[in-house]
Amino acid sequence: MNPSVSQVGIEGCVGKQLGSPYRAGRSGSWVKIRRMVVVDAVVVGVTAAADRPDELVLARPDSTGQQRKIGLSQPVAPEIASEVAGQVRLTGEPLQKVYSGVFGRGQTQFRPVKPGVVVEVRVEASVAIFTNRLRPTVHRVRPGLSVRDLGA
Repeated sequence: MNPSVSQVGIEGCVGKQLGSPYRAGRSGSWVKIRRMVVVDAVVVGVTAAADRPDELVLARPDSTGQQRKIGLSQPVAPEIASEVAGQVRLTGEPLQKVYSGVFGRGQTQFRPVKPGVVVEVRVEASVAIFTNRLRPTVHRVRPGLSVRDLGA
C-alpha cells in the first residue's frame, strides 16, 4: 500500500437535511458530523495553578507502555477543575510547554504533575492521529481507575 494513502484519515463529513434549500457558506442548514472516540487518559500537567487548573495536559500509554502526550484539553468545567485540583500533585519540575494552536502554532505553558489522576475524554478523530486543532474534551474524573488500568 502507498504510505501516503495509508496515513489519510477522515475527520468528519458535512451534510444538510434532505429537502432544505441550498445556501452557500456557513449557514444553519449545514451540519458537520465528526467521529468521536471516548478514551481514558492520565493527567500529566495543568495550566494556571494546580489548585484551580484551566486545562489539562493528557497522556495515554503507547504500545511500549510509555506515557505519550495526546495534547492539551479544552478548558475544563469548574466542577471538574475542583475535583482534579484535589488530587493532582506537582512534580517540582519547571514549567514546560505544549503546542496548543492550530497546526502547531502557539504554545501553552503547563505545570507537570505526577501521573495519577485518570479522566474520561472525548477526542475527535483518533487518539493516534491527534492534532492540536482537535483538542480533547474532559467529561469526568475516573476515581476508580489508576494509571495501571489504562494498560498499553
